[in-house]
Amino acid sequence: MDYTRRSFLGTAAASGAVVGLAGCLGGGETPDPPVAGDPDADVTVTVYEDFSCQFCRDFKEDVYPQLEAEYLEPGRIRYEHRDFPIVDEWSWSVADAAREIYETEGDDAFFAFADEIYEHMGAYSYDDIESVADDIGADGAAVREAAEQETHRSTIEAAQSYGQSNGVEGTPTVHINGDPVDLQAIAFDQVAVPIEQALEE
Repeated sequence: MDYTRRSFLGTAAASGAVVGLAGCLGGGETPDPPVAGDPDADVTVTVYEDFSCQFCRDFKEDVYPQLEAEYLEPGRIRYEHRDFPIVDEWSWSVADAAREIYETEGDDAFFAFADEIYEHMGAYSYDDIESVADDIGADGAAVREAAEQETHRSTIEAAQSYGQSNGVEGTPTVHINGDPVDLQAIAFDQVAVPIEQALEE
């Protein structure tokens, strides 16, 4: 499926936004991703997401809970979230808020925030960001400030550049042990089948 690929290519061509982003953290450093499941598992599932992408929201609502039950809670895989903001400015603002939560509260809080903030997609506001952050036990005011001030912009740019260097052109994009999954639909079996194949190798 095309998902948000066209949006990304159009934005990149118009603004040059992804040109020269490598090394935004210095020395080509890639930001650590939020991780769920077993950090040391043999199979790594990497999902590139945009918080303003409707297909990413569908993936989070329809696929992620099943992945969590079948693979994350039993510790069968390592699941990585990678930011790839391309849709609009809220893509960046929400990613900045989520990154602040990850940096200050850790992985579990990040995924809790991601689950809840997607419910506000299409009508995001800084009030929503602060409220959801408070709901999951983070410092809502500090998270709001990070989003408004773009505190983690360079980190998110580096994450986007990392995705581009790995062939990502749209969201959601799923890689399993670095290999892209050809998503034909936002459905659990589209990801579960290649996960099972990787587990058997």
